[in-house]
Amino acid sequence: MAKITKLINYLESFDNDLKDEIYNRECQADDQRDKNSNWENSEAGSDYIYKTEALDELRDLIFEVTDKAEKIKNKEYY
Repeated sequence: MAKITKLINYLESFDNDLKDEIYNRECQADDQRDKNSNWENSEAGSDYIYKTEALDELRDLIFEVTDKAEKIKNKEYY
């Protein structure tokens, strides 16, 4: 179970880092939109937004893995 605890701790730390990165990316995107209303429709803008959304989806998956690992750790197999 020590490996599961280590995995959970790592994923929670990684998730916190991702949360901060996503927040910063959203702030930067807002700043870019304020500077140029067409930024979001540009190739660079849309790539930036898609990557931010993909990182947010990754956080959802990390939550699922962490939740499953917690259940295994607590012997909740059902």
